[in-house]
Amino acid sequence: MTSALVDFVYATLRKRVDDPDSRYWLPKTLEPIRTPDGRALSPLAVDSWALGELSGDTGTTAADSIAVAWWNFVGHAYDLASRDGASGIPESLDDFDSQRDRDDQFPALTLLSVTVAGLPNASAGDLRDVVATENGYRGTARITAAAYDSHGYQPRITVEGSYRLVQHVVVIDDPEGEESAARDSGAAALDETLKPPTEVPAEGLRKYGVDWPSQTIEGSGSFLFTIENLVFDVLLSVETAGSGSGRTAKTTVESVTVVSTPVYALDQDRLTIDGDTITDLNRKAWKGAAVLAFDSPDAAEALTARLSDAIGADDFRAQFSGAVTDQLATALDGALGTGTLPEGGRAPSGDGPLDVYLFDRVRAALDDPGSGFYPPTVVRSSDDPPLDPLSIDTIDLGDHHVMGVPVNFTLNDVTINGVADVSVPAEDAVLVAEGVDATLRFGRISGTPITVDASVVATFVNSGDHLDGTMTTTVSQASAALGLTFSGPDADNLTLGLRSLTVDIDPDRLDIGVHVEGLPDQAVHSVLNTSDIKNGFIQGVQDGIGLRQDEIAGALTDNARKVIARQLAG
Repeated sequence: MTSALVDFVYATLRKRVDDPDSRYWLPKTLEPIRTPDGRALSPLAVDSWALGELSGDTGTTAADSIAVAWWNFVGHAYDLASRDGASGIPESLDDFDSQRDRDDQFPALTLLSVTVAGLPNASAGDLRDVVATENGYRGTARITAAAYDSHGYQPRITVEGSYRLVQHVVVIDDPEGEESAARDSGAAALDETLKPPTEVPAEGLRKYGVDWPSQTIEGSGSFLFTIENLVFDVLLSVETAGSGSGRTAKTTVESVTVVSTPVYALDQDRLTIDGDTITDLNRKAWKGAAVLAFDSPDAAEALTARLSDAIGADDFRAQFSGAVTDQLATALDGALGTGTLPEGGRAPSGDGPLDVYLFDRVRAALDDPGSGFYPPTVVRSSDDPPLDPLSIDTIDLGDHHVMGVPVNFTLNDVTINGVADVSVPAEDAVLVAEGVDATLRFGRISGTPITVDASVVATFVNSGDHLDGTMTTTVSQASAALGLTFSGPDADNLTLGLRSLTVDIDPDRLDIGVHVEGLPDQAVHSVLNTSDIKNGFIQGVQDGIGLRQDEIAGALTDNARKVIARQLAG
């Protein structure tokens, strides 16, 4: 089993998928993606992404910044309570300080009403790691996001929405004005030196918005950031579905995984911050903490995971699979037509169902008048050299006796007409290890016989004198055995080679008609329609075609490339 045919099809489509002027351009395919419940890929809308706790050095610094900002709020509340003569408050705050809660140290970030724009702006890479499956092949295609800076796209992904940043803080005893060494240490792990909450009550501060001695505080606002270097690996399988003439090729997106390290850039000018404990006095500190939270490695890792999960969710993968399957079907229908598929092809040992299916599509195209590969269409479209009429320079029929006189008959400027009336029935084509073997059958569509016209030179062997004449020969129901090879990485570089092209003409269906001035027609006809002469004529045609075999292969190659390019272009 070989993946060469799948590689060929993928490489052919990839050129179109990455061409903005092609109907197969990937952004055009991805833009209309909708899940059954109406969710779109462009833009992708998500209710919420919980990014979880943000630990590490950055999380620690953000938590400590929030604790300091909160302490400013507590100080302002204390001043208000003191002014109002409130009871249930400490005599002074000098003996206290704030810190992150040692039992819940790190800030937690949640994104809400998230909108991701620009995801369809993607390009496709090579198909890698192709392996055979029971019914086809599986491989990985690399997809690069933010690929184009044209056609209305910008080379970036934008994510915007609102957010909630939550931090647990406590009031601690701080005798003699001792600074909280633990808070300033920047410790990344759970800090065992953090102090427990104070046991001194301050119920009088509650009406001023302070939950003493511990409080869960929240900052919220709007955000926008961009993503660069976003690359996915898409695991694809292409297999046959159905049976017999109802077979189709089905593509399944099995997984979508982010394989790069995306770069997230927060637009600080678009970041807002509000909350019950956020005032003009501490807003700057709070915003700095929010920036740290967004820029933290934990947030980046969580964002990447959430984005990967969203795009790789079952409902989106199902839509991706359907879109790719439709594109493949459109390409095959466009290039090969929609002829009735044979029940099942013969193939070399080891070739799998998908190889046979693709070959059967070729067989169906050869037998489909609506296909660009229909043999009469191919013959009529070929002009360098033309295949109908097909020219052969010379055929030497040898020396023969006419009324007892030895005469040599030579055919010049041989022109074979009627080649376009040719068919390749599906049952007459077979996939072999070297390529394709097929039988060309002439005169079976409209009954047009093959005719061969030539100028004739009849040379008297003994004297060297010669007479000129003409020949018109009719061949009924001729055929030819064709052996084709295929090479090239894609359809634009497809090369067809002729391993063999052997004519099969029944001498009994061959009538050689020659008129030579000075020789009786009946006598010449009788001489030239013997078995030996007919076989010599057939061999001459075979030899002449053999000399032009490379030219014929070149004409077939050029025509195949043009047909495929035209059909894929739509």
